[in-house]
Amino acid sequence: MAKYETISDVLAWAGHDLPDQYLALLRTHGGEFCSDVVRLYDVDELVERNDTLETKKYCPGYLTIGDDSGGRAIVIAFGKSSGPVLVVGHGDMSPEGFGCVAPDINTWIASGFTLDR
Repeated sequence: MAKYETISDVLAWAGHDLPDQYLALLRTHGGEFCSDVVRLYDVDELVERNDTLETKKYCPGYLTIGDDSGGRAIVIAFGKSSGPVLVVGHGDMSPEGFGCVAPDINTWIASGFTLDR
């Protein structure tokens, strides 16, 4: 089994860029609970969690970056600039099931990582 221990490893696996806002967040809060329920995956968990949830298959163009400790994934789009922060139920991993919680990562951070939508 391949090891994905660095951001470069994750980028190679993804085949896409990730927003700079997200990379900064990952470096400072990866693997931590950022609120009572929001946990951001650490670098070495990203590939395993995305493979388990089959994000590439059901949500192509997106990366699961964490979860709400209650059955919903936190998802962002690949790319250099930050788009919306989204949530989706683990049982409905498709763009049709997305709910927007913030217009971008910095707004989400400023909100205290709220998942209200």
